[in-house]
Amino acid sequence: MTNNIKKTITPYNIKEIRRLNMLLVSLAFPFTFLLLFLFEEILSSLFVLAIKTACYMFITSNLLVWILKFSAKKFPDDVFKFQLCRLSLSYLFGIGIYLTLWPIFSYLAKIPSHLENYKLLAAFIAISTVLTTIILFLHDFVIFRQNKIQTELENSRLQLRSTQAENLLLKQQIHPHFLFNSLNTLKALYKKDPKLGEIYLLQLADFLRSAVSLNNSPATTLQEELNICKNYLEMQKIRFGEALEWNLIIENNEILKGFVPSFSLQPLLENAIKHNIFTKETPLKLVIEQKGNFISVSNAINPRNAGETSTKSGLSNLAERYQLWSGEEIIIKNNGKFFSVSFKIMPHENNNN
Repeated sequence: MTNNIKKTITPYNIKEIRRLNMLLVSLAFPFTFLLLFLFEEILSSLFVLAIKTACYMFITSNLLVWILKFSAKKFPDDVFKFQLCRLSLSYLFGIGIYLTLWPIFSYLAKIPSHLENYKLLAAFIAISTVLTTIILFLHDFVIFRQNKIQTELENSRLQLRSTQAENLLLKQQIHPHFLFNSLNTLKALYKKDPKLGEIYLLQLADFLRSAVSLNNSPATTLQEELNICKNYLEMQKIRFGEALEWNLIIENNEILKGFVPSFSLQPLLENAIKHNIFTKETPLKLVIEQKGNFISVSNAINPRNAGETSTKSGLSNLAERYQLWSGEEIIIKNNGKFFSVSFKIMPHENNNN
């Protein structure tokens, strides 16, 4: 069991355990033969004893599921108390059920009376203890296996999203639309103002260099992420002129050493530019702001009316990557006039434990 009992005892794990319980009934037969080995006199009662053991396995295994859920709910943050409660109740009820069922089936099976002694009682307690232990072991095995699968799945999803983020960097560099706009802007600038065109070219080079220089880690420092944003916004400022305004507000420079998902802020800025109408008279104002442990990107909403709808796949990608990486959720606000996305700046590069 892990320290996080809530994440360990999941509804899916309970469902898998209930499936296992149906198979546990088959253990009735080998334990019936164990009884026959100990007490040959009850050979004639084989069928009744098998039914009795099957009933015990069915009742106990399902009761142990209830005890598991009860203990997890009672002690969600204390592993020792959780295990103590679970094991105590499991063995208490396991032995009690076996001893309760025995008189009923011994009567039906017409067990010889001379067998109803302390030796038989001790054997039944031992057998019920072994059966309960086996059930507990198999339940724990199912939980362990499912949690291992879930952990591997989450790691795979995180690696996939990280790879997608890296691919997004490469796509941004060779994306026809991005390069088309960049090269067109560069061409127009060199015709109109070669010096400004040279500045734009340097900004584009810095942007691409910063993008490809990010390592394979799913996260980067806030400082590195903001450098990419600055290069991108400087290019767009040259392209759109007074129609685009942006502001970067950092309360605490120490927070720049914190970590955010790689390539997380720039796509938010790009989406704002892509999905809003803006002119010199009504410029688009982009704000990147750090408050406390959070960083946000916000803008006024003036949506395009050309029938273009956003799939929000980029935002969904960021939300999932951030959740897998940090265990936290991004905060999306949209009141019809302003749109903002914010998330917590983490102190460490690896936060998914």
